[in-house]
Amino acid sequence: MKKVCYLINSDWYFELHWSERALAAKAAGYEVHVICHYEGDEIKSRLEKHGFICHNSLISAQSYNPVGFILTFSRIWKMLNRLDPDVLHCVTIKSFLAGGIYAQVKSRPVILSFAGLGRVFDNGKMLINGLRFFVLSIYKYIAKNPQAVLVFEHESDQERLISLTGIDKEQTRVIDGAGINTDDYPYTSEPIQTPPVVLFASRMLWSKGLRDLISVRKSLAKDDIHFTLNVAGILSTDDADAIPLSMLEQWHKEGTINWLGRSNNVSQLIEAANIVALPSTYSEGVPRILLEAASMGRACLAYDVGGCKSIVQDGANGFLVARKDKAGLESQLKRLLQDAPLRHKMGLVGRELALTKFSSAQVIVKTLRLYEGV
Repeated sequence: MKKVCYLINSDWYFELHWSERALAAKAAGYEVHVICHYEGDEIKSRLEKHGFICHNSLISAQSYNPVGFILTFSRIWKMLNRLDPDVLHCVTIKSFLAGGIYAQVKSRPVILSFAGLGRVFDNGKMLINGLRFFVLSIYKYIAKNPQAVLVFEHESDQERLISLTGIDKEQTRVIDGAGINTDDYPYTSEPIQTPPVVLFASRMLWSKGLRDLISVRKSLAKDDIHFTLNVAGILSTDDADAIPLSMLEQWHKEGTINWLGRSNNVSQLIEAANIVALPSTYSEGVPRILLEAASMGRACLAYDVGGCKSIVQDGANGFLVARKDKAGLESQLKRLLQDAPLRHKMGLVGRELALTKFSSAQVIVKTLRLYEGV
Protein backbone atom coordinates (compact mmCIF):
# COMPACT_ATOMS: atom_id res chain seq x y z
CA MET A 1 0.00 0.00 0.00
CA LYS A 2 1.33 3.43 -0.94
CA LYS A 3 1.89 5.93 1.87
CA VAL A 4 1.01 9.63 1.89
CA CYS A 5 2.51 11.59 4.78
CA TYR A 6 1.19 15.01 5.78
CA LEU A 7 3.74 17.23 7.53
CA ILE A 8 2.07 20.24 9.15
CA ASN A 9 2.49 22.46 12.22
CA SER A 10 -0.74 22.13 14.20
CA ASP A 11 -3.24 19.34 14.87
CA TRP A 12 -6.27 21.68 14.81
CA TYR A 13 -5.16 23.17 11.48
CA PHE A 14 -4.86 19.74 9.89
CA GLU A 15 -8.25 18.65 11.19
CA LEU A 16 -9.98 21.82 10.01
CA HIS A 17 -8.38 22.22 6.60
CA TRP A 18 -6.91 18.88 5.52
CA SER A 19 -8.77 15.96 7.07
CA GLU A 20 -11.33 15.80 4.25
CA ARG A 21 -8.59 15.46 1.64
CA ALA A 22 -6.75 12.93 3.79
CA LEU A 23 -9.94 10.86 4.04
CA ALA A 24 -10.23 10.91 0.26
CA ALA A 25 -6.62 9.74 -0.03
CA LYS A 26 -7.37 6.88 2.38
CA ALA A 27 -10.45 5.94 0.36
CA ALA A 28 -8.25 5.94 -2.75
CA GLY A 29 -6.03 3.31 -1.15
CA TYR A 30 -3.28 5.33 0.52
CA GLU A 31 -2.01 4.66 4.03
CA VAL A 32 -2.27 8.10 5.65
CA HIS A 33 0.29 9.39 8.16
CA VAL A 34 0.00 12.77 9.92
CA ILE A 35 3.11 14.34 11.43
CA CYS A 36 2.32 17.46 13.45
CA HIS A 37 2.32 18.95 16.94
CA TYR A 38 -0.50 17.34 18.93
CA GLU A 39 -1.53 19.64 21.77
CA GLY A 40 -3.35 16.80 23.54
CA ASP A 41 -5.19 13.57 22.89
CA GLU A 42 -8.57 14.95 21.76
CA ILE A 43 -7.78 15.76 18.11
CA LYS A 44 -5.27 12.91 17.85
CA SER A 45 -7.96 10.44 18.92
CA ARG A 46 -10.41 11.76 16.35
CA LEU A 47 -7.83 11.48 13.57
CA GLU A 48 -6.93 7.94 14.61
CA LYS A 49 -10.62 6.98 14.47
CA HIS A 50 -10.50 8.01 10.81
CA GLY A 51 -7.74 5.45 10.33
CA PHE A 52 -4.88 7.97 10.16
CA ILE A 53 -1.54 7.10 11.77
CA CYS A 54 -0.40 10.02 13.94
CA HIS A 55 3.15 11.06 14.85
CA ASN A 56 4.01 13.94 17.19
CA SER A 57 6.68 16.27 15.78
CA LEU A 58 6.56 18.70 18.75
CA ILE A 59 7.12 21.49 16.21
CA SER A 60 6.39 25.02 17.49
CA ALA A 61 4.44 27.03 14.94
CA GLN A 62 5.57 30.48 16.13
CA SER A 63 9.00 30.01 17.71
CA TYR A 64 12.04 31.50 15.95
CA ASN A 65 14.46 29.56 18.18
CA PRO A 66 17.02 27.99 15.78
CA VAL A 67 18.19 25.39 18.32
CA GLY A 68 14.62 24.22 18.87
CA PHE A 69 14.03 24.01 15.14
CA ILE A 70 17.21 21.99 14.56
CA LEU A 71 16.11 19.47 17.21
CA THR A 72 12.63 19.26 15.66
CA PHE A 73 14.19 19.00 12.20
CA SER A 74 16.23 15.99 13.36
CA ARG A 75 13.17 14.38 14.92
CA ILE A 76 11.13 14.79 11.71
CA TRP A 77 13.95 13.35 9.56
CA LYS A 78 14.09 10.24 11.71
CA MET A 79 10.33 9.81 11.32
CA LEU A 80 10.48 10.26 7.55
CA ASN A 81 13.40 7.85 7.22
CA ARG A 82 11.40 5.27 9.13
CA LEU A 83 8.13 5.87 7.24
CA ASP A 84 9.66 6.24 3.76
CA PRO A 85 6.48 7.81 2.30
CA ASP A 86 5.60 7.57 -1.40
CA VAL A 87 4.13 11.09 -1.24
CA LEU A 88 5.26 13.73 1.26
CA HIS A 89 2.77 16.59 1.50
CA CYS A 90 4.01 19.61 3.48
CA VAL A 91 1.92 22.55 4.70
CA THR A 92 3.26 25.79 6.31
CA ILE A 93 6.79 27.22 6.23
CA LYS A 94 8.55 25.12 8.91
CA SER A 95 7.16 21.96 7.38
CA PHE A 96 8.41 23.10 3.97
CA LEU A 97 11.91 23.56 5.35
CA ALA A 98 12.08 20.19 7.11
CA GLY A 99 10.21 18.12 4.53
CA GLY A 100 11.44 19.93 1.45
CA ILE A 101 15.12 19.62 2.38
CA TYR A 102 14.59 15.95 3.28
CA ALA A 103 13.00 15.27 -0.12
CA GLN A 104 15.77 17.11 -1.96
CA VAL A 105 18.55 15.22 -0.16
CA LYS A 106 16.78 11.86 -0.55
CA SER A 107 15.52 12.56 -4.12
CA ARG A 108 11.92 11.90 -3.11
CA PRO A 109 8.66 13.43 -4.37
CA VAL A 110 7.31 16.27 -2.26
CA ILE A 111 4.35 18.65 -2.45
CA LEU A 112 4.49 22.05 -0.76
CA SER A 113 1.02 23.58 -0.23
CA PHE A 114 0.96 27.33 0.41
CA ALA A 115 -2.09 28.53 2.33
CA GLY A 116 -0.91 32.11 1.80
CA LEU A 117 2.76 33.07 1.87
CA GLY A 118 2.69 33.79 5.61
CA ARG A 119 3.56 36.81 7.71
CA VAL A 120 7.26 36.41 6.86
CA PHE A 121 6.34 38.00 3.51
CA ASP A 122 4.38 40.92 4.97
CA ASN A 123 6.41 42.22 7.88
CA GLY A 124 9.17 44.78 7.26
CA LYS A 125 11.14 44.31 10.50
CA MET A 126 14.84 43.50 10.17
CA LEU A 127 14.50 40.05 11.77
CA ILE A 128 11.62 39.15 9.43
CA ASN A 129 13.52 40.46 6.41
CA GLY A 130 16.41 38.18 7.34
CA LEU A 131 14.07 35.22 7.73
CA ARG A 132 12.46 36.00 4.38
CA PHE A 133 15.86 35.92 2.65
CA PHE A 134 16.66 32.59 4.35
CA VAL A 135 13.28 31.08 3.48
CA LEU A 136 13.50 32.14 -0.16
CA SER A 137 16.97 30.59 -0.40
CA ILE A 138 15.62 27.30 0.95
CA TYR A 139 12.67 27.40 -1.47
CA LYS A 140 15.11 27.76 -4.37
CA TYR A 141 17.10 24.81 -3.05
CA ILE A 142 13.98 22.65 -2.61
CA ALA A 143 12.78 23.49 -6.12
CA LYS A 144 16.00 22.00 -7.57
CA ASN A 145 14.36 18.67 -6.78
CA PRO A 146 12.59 17.79 -10.07
CA GLN A 147 10.01 15.83 -8.05
CA ALA A 148 8.99 18.90 -5.98
CA VAL A 149 5.67 20.58 -6.74
CA LEU A 150 4.59 23.90 -5.20
CA VAL A 151 0.83 24.35 -4.84
CA PHE A 152 -0.87 27.71 -4.24
CA GLU A 153 -4.43 28.63 -3.31
CA HIS A 154 -4.53 31.56 -5.74
CA GLU A 155 -2.54 32.91 -8.66
CA SER A 156 -1.25 36.08 -6.99
CA ASP A 157 0.80 34.03 -4.47
CA GLN A 158 1.98 31.80 -7.30
CA GLU A 159 3.14 34.77 -9.37
CA ARG A 160 4.78 36.53 -6.42
CA LEU A 161 6.85 33.53 -5.33
CA ILE A 162 7.91 32.80 -8.91
CA SER A 163 9.06 36.42 -9.26
CA LEU A 164 11.02 36.23 -5.98
CA THR A 165 12.69 32.87 -6.61
CA GLY A 166 12.77 32.29 -10.35
CA ILE A 167 11.15 28.87 -9.90
CA ASP A 168 9.84 27.39 -13.14
CA LYS A 169 6.06 27.90 -13.38
CA GLU A 170 5.74 24.32 -14.68
CA GLN A 171 6.77 23.18 -11.19
CA THR A 172 3.78 24.97 -9.63
CA ARG A 173 0.03 24.43 -9.48
CA VAL A 174 -3.02 26.38 -8.30
CA ILE A 175 -5.79 24.59 -6.40
CA ASP A 176 -8.54 26.96 -5.23
CA GLY A 177 -8.36 26.89 -1.43
CA ALA A 178 -9.19 24.01 0.86
CA GLY A 179 -12.58 23.62 -0.76
CA ILE A 180 -15.92 23.56 0.98
CA ASN A 181 -18.38 20.71 1.45
CA THR A 182 -21.47 22.51 0.23
CA ASP A 183 -23.74 19.88 1.81
CA ASP A 184 -22.29 20.63 5.25
CA TYR A 185 -22.73 24.36 4.59
CA PRO A 186 -26.11 24.57 2.83
CA TYR A 187 -27.75 27.74 1.60
CA THR A 188 -30.03 29.32 4.20
CA SER A 189 -32.02 32.54 4.09
CA GLU A 190 -30.59 35.11 6.45
CA PRO A 191 -32.61 35.84 9.61
CA ILE A 192 -34.75 38.94 9.87
CA GLN A 193 -33.47 40.66 13.00
CA THR A 194 -32.86 44.08 14.49
CA PRO A 195 -30.09 44.93 14.84
CA PRO A 196 -28.49 42.79 12.13
CA VAL A 197 -25.58 40.52 13.05
CA VAL A 198 -22.06 40.72 11.62
CA LEU A 199 -19.93 37.62 12.22
CA PHE A 200 -16.16 37.69 12.64
CA ALA A 201 -14.82 34.14 12.99
CA SER A 202 -11.09 33.58 12.85
CA ARG A 203 -7.96 32.98 14.85
CA MET A 204 -7.77 35.74 17.43
CA LEU A 205 -4.91 37.70 15.89
CA TRP A 206 -4.65 41.48 15.60
CA SER A 207 -3.75 41.12 11.92
CA LYS A 208 -7.11 39.49 11.21
CA GLY A 209 -8.73 42.92 11.54
CA LEU A 210 -11.07 42.71 14.53
CA ARG A 211 -9.86 46.08 15.83
CA ASP A 212 -10.90 47.75 12.56
CA LEU A 213 -14.37 46.21 12.80
CA ILE A 214 -14.73 47.49 16.34
CA SER A 215 -13.65 50.96 15.24
CA VAL A 216 -16.21 50.92 12.42
CA ARG A 217 -18.93 49.71 14.79
CA LYS A 218 -18.32 52.64 17.14
CA SER A 219 -18.26 55.12 14.26
CA LEU A 220 -21.51 53.85 12.72
CA ALA A 221 -23.20 53.94 16.14
CA LYS A 222 -22.69 57.71 16.18
CA ASP A 223 -24.90 57.84 13.06
CA ASP A 224 -27.47 55.63 14.81
CA ILE A 225 -26.54 52.60 12.68
CA HIS A 226 -26.21 49.58 14.92
CA PHE A 227 -25.26 45.94 14.56
CA THR A 228 -24.27 43.07 16.83
CA LEU A 229 -20.67 41.99 16.32
CA ASN A 230 -20.45 38.25 17.00
CA VAL A 231 -16.85 37.12 17.50
CA ALA A 232 -15.73 33.49 17.58
CA GLY A 233 -12.47 31.70 17.02
CA ILE A 234 -9.31 30.08 18.25
CA LEU A 235 -7.03 31.73 20.79
CA SER A 236 -3.35 31.81 19.80
CA THR A 237 -1.61 32.27 23.13
CA ASP A 238 1.90 31.53 21.83
CA ASP A 239 1.72 34.08 19.00
CA ALA A 240 3.12 37.61 19.38
CA ASP A 241 0.20 38.81 17.25
CA ALA A 242 -2.42 37.23 19.54
CA ILE A 243 -5.34 39.20 20.96
CA PRO A 244 -5.33 38.46 24.71
CA LEU A 245 -8.35 36.68 26.12
CA SER A 246 -8.58 39.43 28.77
CA MET A 247 -9.10 42.00 25.98
CA LEU A 248 -11.83 39.92 24.34
CA GLU A 249 -13.57 39.48 27.66
CA GLN A 250 -13.33 43.21 28.39
CA TRP A 251 -14.87 44.08 25.02
CA HIS A 252 -17.61 41.54 25.69
CA LYS A 253 -18.32 43.03 29.13
CA GLU A 254 -18.51 46.51 27.60
CA GLY A 255 -20.94 45.31 24.92
CA THR A 256 -18.49 46.09 22.13
CA ILE A 257 -18.51 42.50 20.89
CA ASN A 258 -20.44 39.34 21.62
CA TRP A 259 -17.58 36.96 22.42
CA LEU A 260 -18.63 33.38 21.66
CA GLY A 261 -15.28 31.64 22.16
CA ARG A 262 -14.19 28.67 20.10
CA SER A 263 -16.99 27.07 18.12
CA ASN A 264 -17.32 23.50 16.89
CA ASN A 265 -20.27 24.42 14.68
CA VAL A 266 -19.42 27.42 12.56
CA SER A 267 -22.37 26.77 10.25
CA GLN A 268 -24.74 27.70 13.09
CA LEU A 269 -22.89 30.97 13.61
CA ILE A 270 -23.11 31.81 9.91
CA GLU A 271 -26.79 30.87 9.80
CA ALA A 272 -27.46 33.31 12.66
CA ALA A 273 -25.59 36.14 10.90
CA ASN A 274 -26.54 38.61 8.20
CA ILE A 275 -23.01 39.49 7.08
CA VAL A 276 -19.60 37.82 7.47
CA ALA A 277 -16.58 40.11 7.70
CA LEU A 278 -12.84 39.37 7.65
CA PRO A 279 -10.76 42.56 7.27
CA SER A 280 -7.49 40.65 7.49
CA THR A 281 -4.38 42.68 6.70
CA TYR A 282 -1.90 39.94 5.79
CA SER A 283 -1.62 37.70 2.76
CA GLU A 284 -4.21 34.98 3.32
CA GLY A 285 -4.74 31.88 1.28
CA VAL A 286 -8.43 31.54 0.51
CA PRO A 287 -9.94 32.05 3.99
CA ARG A 288 -12.17 29.18 5.01
CA ILE A 289 -14.70 31.38 6.81
CA LEU A 290 -15.36 33.28 3.58
CA LEU A 291 -15.82 30.00 1.68
CA GLU A 292 -18.28 28.81 4.33
CA ALA A 293 -20.13 32.13 4.32
CA ALA A 294 -20.46 32.14 0.53
CA SER A 295 -21.72 28.55 0.54
CA MET A 296 -24.43 29.45 3.05
CA GLY A 297 -25.50 32.55 1.13
CA ARG A 298 -24.08 35.36 3.22
CA ALA A 299 -22.69 38.60 1.84
CA CYS A 300 -18.99 38.94 2.67
CA LEU A 301 -16.79 41.91 3.47
CA ALA A 302 -12.98 41.75 3.38
CA TYR A 303 -9.84 43.69 2.70
CA ASP A 304 -8.36 43.06 -0.74
CA VAL A 305 -5.40 40.92 0.36
CA GLY A 306 -4.15 37.49 -0.62
CA GLY A 307 -6.81 35.05 -1.67
CA CYS A 308 -9.77 37.03 -0.31
CA LYS A 309 -10.44 38.31 -3.83
CA SER A 310 -10.63 34.71 -5.09
CA ILE A 311 -13.83 34.09 -3.13
CA VAL A 312 -15.17 37.66 -2.66
CA GLN A 313 -15.97 39.15 -6.03
CA ASP A 314 -16.37 42.86 -5.39
CA GLY A 315 -19.94 43.97 -5.87
CA ALA A 316 -21.14 40.46 -6.73
CA ASN A 317 -21.17 38.36 -3.54
CA GLY A 318 -19.72 41.00 -1.22
CA PHE A 319 -17.33 43.90 -1.11
CA LEU A 320 -13.55 44.13 -1.18
CA VAL A 321 -11.90 47.17 0.37
CA ALA A 322 -8.31 48.36 0.00
CA ARG A 323 -6.06 47.06 2.77
CA LYS A 324 -6.39 49.08 6.01
CA ASP A 325 -8.91 51.48 4.42
CA LYS A 326 -11.16 51.85 7.45
CA ALA A 327 -13.24 54.57 5.79
CA GLY A 328 -13.94 52.22 2.88
CA LEU A 329 -14.69 49.38 5.29
CA GLU A 330 -17.18 51.56 7.13
CA SER A 331 -18.84 52.76 3.93
CA GLN A 332 -19.33 49.29 2.48
CA LEU A 333 -20.47 47.77 5.77
CA LYS A 334 -23.01 50.58 6.13
CA ARG A 335 -24.27 49.82 2.64
CA LEU A 336 -24.70 46.13 3.44
CA LEU A 337 -26.40 46.82 6.77
CA GLN A 338 -28.95 49.10 5.14
CA ASP A 339 -29.73 47.01 2.04
CA ALA A 340 -31.23 43.59 2.81
CA PRO A 341 -32.24 42.91 -0.84
CA LEU A 342 -28.63 43.51 -1.90
CA ARG A 343 -27.40 41.05 0.75
CA HIS A 344 -29.89 38.47 -0.50
CA LYS A 345 -28.76 38.90 -4.09
CA MET A 346 -25.11 38.63 -3.06
CA GLY A 347 -25.86 35.52 -1.03
CA LEU A 348 -27.24 33.74 -4.09
CA VAL A 349 -24.16 34.65 -6.12
CA GLY A 350 -21.89 33.41 -3.34
CA ARG A 351 -23.68 30.07 -3.16
CA GLU A 352 -23.31 29.56 -6.91
CA LEU A 353 -19.62 30.46 -6.70
CA ALA A 354 -19.09 27.91 -3.91
CA LEU A 355 -20.81 25.21 -5.94
CA THR A 356 -19.06 25.84 -9.23
CA LYS A 357 -15.51 26.78 -8.18
CA PHE A 358 -14.80 25.93 -4.55
CA SER A 359 -16.56 22.66 -3.78
CA SER A 360 -14.37 20.21 -1.87
CA ALA A 361 -15.18 17.52 -4.44
CA GLN A 362 -13.26 19.48 -7.07
CA VAL A 363 -10.35 20.17 -4.72
CA ILE A 364 -10.14 16.47 -3.77
CA VAL A 365 -10.03 15.35 -7.41
CA LYS A 366 -7.21 17.81 -8.17
CA THR A 367 -5.29 16.76 -5.04
CA LEU A 368 -5.51 13.03 -5.80
CA ARG A 369 -4.40 13.68 -9.37
CA LEU A 370 -1.41 15.51 -7.93
CA TYR A 371 -0.52 12.49 -5.80
CA GLU A 372 -0.78 10.22 -8.82
CA GLY A 373 1.39 12.61 -10.82
CA VAL A 374 4.26 12.68 -8.34
